[in-house]
Amino acid sequence: MNVKRRLTTAALGLATSGVLIITTAGAAHAAATSVTRTGVSVVATWDWSANSLTDIDYTVNDTSCDANDVYTRMRVYTKLNPDGTDTAKRYNSSGCGSTVKHLNLKFEASNNITGIRLYACVDDAGSDSCTRSSFSDNPKVS
Repeated sequence: MNVKRRLTTAALGLATSGVLIITTAGAAHAAATSVTRTGVSVVATWDWSANSLTDIDYTVNDTSCDANDVYTRMRVYTKLNPDGTDTAKRYNSSGCGSTVKHLNLKFEASNNITGIRLYACVDDAGSDSCTRSSFSDNPKVS
């Protein structure tokens, strides 16, 4: 019981001491990109770190009245996999003129992420129709 009281008192003393420690070396770096094709437009935002993407938010807009679902995904490129790895598809199945948001997602890699491309796709007959964004370089990896 006495130990608990001492720890609480020490914690309160530290909290009221006015000491604020801020570290920036590992701070995240915010990024955004968008891509559009007939039937779909997508906006994505995320935070970079060397080996992860965090706070990924997708906004997927169905811009055609053609009864096809639309979706987005990222292709994440790493130093060990320069051909890239696709993230899960994030769908908008709500139809003509609708917007669906997919929020607070993350992607973790076992090594440094060099960059990404965002894809906007229409789930149509046969292979899906997709358009990709330009390459976004990871500013946390040299």
